[in-house]
Formats: sequence, structure tokens, C-alpha cells
Amino acid sequence: MKLFLSAVLTLALLAPAPLAAQDDRALYMENAGAAAILYRGHRATVYPMAYNGTYFWSGPAFTAGSVRYGGRNYDNLRLNIDAARQDLLVKSTESGMDKVLQQEFVERFVMDGRLFLNLRQLYGPDAPDGYWEVIYDGRAKLVKQISRTLKKDADGTLWAQTAYDDTASDNSGPRALMTFVRTVRYCYISETGDISPVRKRSEILRHYKEQKREISRHISRLESSGRMDFERFTAEALRYAETR
Repeated sequence: MKLFLSAVLTLALLAPAPLAAQDDRALYMENAGAAAILYRGHRATVYPMAYNGTYFWSGPAFTAGSVRYGGRNYDNLRLNIDAARQDLLVKSTESGMDKVLQQEFVERFVMDGRLFLNLRQLYGPDAPDGYWEVIYDGRAKLVKQISRTLKKDADGTLWAQTAYDDTASDNSGPRALMTFVRTVRYCYISETGDISPVRKRSEILRHYKEQKREISRHISRLESSGRMDFERFTAEALRYAETR
């Protein structure tokens, strides 16, 4: 009897796995293999010198996100942006290394709940380079790019231009002779995909000449308790124009 049970157990262990289990395993391996392509890029740039500010878009923390890369969607990633090089970085869950995703394959991504676009991938080679955060997303769009430039700062006068004050979690120091200076750019994207830089309110209103006075009156009513910043003004102006 024992011999019979042993033989049955051996046959059970050698038998093929149930079809459903095989399908689950195959699906898992397929997904794991597909995601592996994200980690084949070169390692993220390291800045070994002492500096003030940060080279990241906002700060050094990698946040939850997803990306459309090479025509496929990848979820459950940890992402950040090297704004000095306009590199999209993904942190490997296995090695902990930060890898660069090839820009020509990135269409769009969501990071920390915010949508970013690769304008050249979506609108063609004449579009502005790098990654752009979507501030307003309607028939028209307002997008923003943050870039960081490393500059000599022997007397510390550039500190205010870093727009970053978390010295504890970056490679910063009060005596650093170099500073990452932040630059912010905005672009307006029309319904037809025409892209133009915008720096002030009048350049937004120029796209809505027939509604300019109506938009201005609407904004004035909203600003009775204080002037809006440029991003809020633009989003409100576009929203109002597109609902009229």
C-alpha cells in the first residue's frame, strides 16, 4: 500500500501543471520579460561634486508612475526626471539602480499623479525637446518644462534661483561652489497641434482674440481677492474659453 501511494505521489509530481496554472505562469513571465526592457538603458548620470539645489525636476524622491514606452504601457514603476539632462529615470526594484529610458521611445508618462509628454514623439521633430508637464489638458493644452543648469556660484548669489530648499536629501552644501539653477518654460498647444512658447498673459489671450475681453472680465472677477499666478490664470482662461 505504501509502495502504491509513493508511486501515485511520484506520478503526480511529474505530471504537467494544470492548464490554468501554466497560463498564469506564462503571463507572469511575459510581463516580467516585457518590463525588463525598461532597465536595459545606461545608468543615470552621477554628479560627484558638491552643489547647491538639485538636478531633479522637483527633488530626489522617486514616485509611483507609469509610462508608455515603445508603444506599450508599463505600470507600477518608480520614476523621476533628471531635469539637467531631460532624462526620464526608472528605479530598478531588483538592483536599486537608476536607469535612463531612451527618450525617442517615451511617448508620455504619469509621475506622482501628473501627466508628462514627450512633445517631439507626439508632435514631430520640430516640437520642443525634453519632457513637459501638462498643466491644462483640454482641446488646447498648456505644458511646462523645468530644466536645471549647473553654474559657478562662488558668492552664493544664485541660491534663490534653485527653487529648492531641501539641502538634507540632495548632494548640497552651504559652501558648494556650484549651483543648479532652475528655468521654467511654458508652451501653448492649439487644437491643431501648433506649439508656441508663452511667457506672459497677453500671449495666451492672443490665441482667443474674439473672447479676449470676456476672458479678462472673468479673470478680474476671480482676482478680486488676489492676483493669480501664471499657471492658474492660464488654466482658468483656457477652461473659460473652451466652455463658451
